[in-house]
Amino acid sequence: MRPTTRYSLIDPRPDNQPALLARNRQALATKVDGINLEAQFELNDGGGLLWLTDDSPYDEGLHVYLLGPNDTIKDALEAGVFFGLGGPGVLKIKKTGEDWVEFAFFLNGALYRLEIAQKARLRLPLPTGWRYKHRFSKHQLRVDEARTSEANV
Repeated sequence: MRPTTRYSLIDPRPDNQPALLARNRQALATKVDGINLEAQFELNDGGGLLWLTDDSPYDEGLHVYLLGPNDTIKDALEAGVFFGLGGPGVLKIKKTGEDWVEFAFFLNGALYRLEIAQKARLRLPLPTGWRYKHRFSKHQLRVDEARTSEANV
């Protein structure tokens, strides 16, 4: 996994409408939630891992998309908390490996680890504040809390 800049958004909408994704400035048929494309990685198979936020100062949402080599969505997660319980989220990528990313998002001191499995399978529940966009299906993405300190370093 390596950082890339090949993806962008076409006409991101602040009214919670999905935005059209572009690759190398060419529009794709793929639509994603979020307004800001915060981070993106190219995977060894030619696919991508995209991190988008909602740009809200009060209840920020994080949307993570796993794209296949043909730029279709293979899996997707989102994180967020209700107004008054969480507040702003700030994405900080801490470390990356071939098939994993350690990051912080909520300002709660937690460090999370996102892993990409080779094959989709049924997954156990996610940490509080996280959910799969397609709940009752098999998934390649998995998020776990890695540690509860040093996330804001």
